[in-house]
Amino acid sequence: MIRRAANGRRIGQDHQKAKLTDEQVRQMRSRYLAYVVGYEKLALEFGCGVSTARDICTFKTRYSA
Repeated sequence: MIRRAANGRRIGQDHQKAKLTDEQVRQMRSRYLAYVVGYEKLALEFGCGVSTARDICTFKTRYSA
């Protein structure tokens, strides 16, 4: 079943352009530790951009994960 927001748009890993799974998002958020495991290290580990890692860890994107 495809998860959708109230406005009908796909959310999380069900979105057609999603590059990370919901589990990867959870792992990224749990591993982030300011000044120790930063956005750059997470971006390399998960194969995404630094800004993507930042936005996920600060909950700007992927609210549902």
